Amino acid sequence: METLIDLNCVDKKYYLAKESRSIMEWCKQVMKPSYVSFQALNEVSFNISKGAAVGFIGPNGAGKSSLIKILCGIQKPTSGSVKVLGYDPALREKEFLNQIGVVFGHKTSLWWDLPVKTSLDTYKKIYNIKDSDYHERLSELAEALDLGKTLHKPVRNLSLGERVKCELTLNLLHSPKLIFLDEPTVGLDVTSKYEIRKYLNYKRSQGDLSVFLTSHDFGDIESCCDDAIIIDKGKIRFDGSMRELSENFKAGVKLIVTTLDPVQSEGRLTEFKKAMEVFQGVGIINDGQNQIAYHVPKISLGAIFDKFQGGVYCLEVSPMDFESNVVNLFKTWSGE
Repeated sequence: METLIDLNCVDKKYYLAKESRSIMEWCKQVMKPSYVSFQALNEVSFNISKGAAVGFIGPNGAGKSSLIKILCGIQKPTSGSVKVLGYDPALREKEFLNQIGVVFGHKTSLWWDLPVKTSLDTYKKIYNIKDSDYHERLSELAEALDLGKTLHKPVRNLSLGERVKCELTLNLLHSPKLIFLDEPTVGLDVTSKYEIRKYLNYKRSQGDLSVFLTSHDFGDIESCCDDAIIIDKGKIRFDGSMRELSENFKAGVKLIVTTLDPVQSEGRLTEFKKAMEVFQGVGIINDGQNQIAYHVPKISLGAIFDKFQGGVYCLEVSPMDFESNVVNLFKTWSGE
């Protein structure tokens, strides 16, 4: 199968000016600046094949946006090799740029004071899109994303959901082979998220599009992606299919703990937390005054129920949802 993205030992370092804590230090910094380095990416390597939809997952500061910028050519890696669609993205060749789309959920490529349609018409000229293709694609996108009343509004008058859907439309008009989506649904309502996910899945089913998606909304990942890459502190922690990732999560369950006596609930739950410290691999998901949710290895359930039987606590077991499993992984790694 054709390789779409090929990364080999990619590093990215940023150099930040040292903080000045006095006038003397500031003067020295002006005369002879000194810097400290920050490693955003550390020997990142992976391959993605044509037609894939990959969810790129990681906590804030893990290196997700840095990698997106390297893949689309906005930044250069400090070291390592990058190939996207067979091109070096850093060269920003026209043939390469014609085959990709990039949507940053927190930024806009639309002209702020002009109607959305003006930006779309301009991009039609930039990408030399045929009239027939332009009208067909725009009609399809407007219907799928419910943009009928939006295209003639100034961008500054759009809601966040409308703006993001227009950004997606802008980046799909030239029919790219690969689209990068960096937090595309941040702050969007349920309906807008559904429309975007549905359309991306439709385009993938047509065989026209590959997707590289970063998001803190795990619903985006579960709905749109077949594969996942997890990054933490600039290093790849997992690279495989969503099915493999789900299989790795099956060893744990969610344990919700409440008390039968609401008056003494807070004190009883405090006692419960102390008693749970003897069990290995147990992590708190949510800690409230009236309820605690734990991530618990299945092999520990029997011992936990034996220890807390007696009618004081109510223990409810359920499968871990995808989001809770990933959050638990992040908490585990943060202690390394």
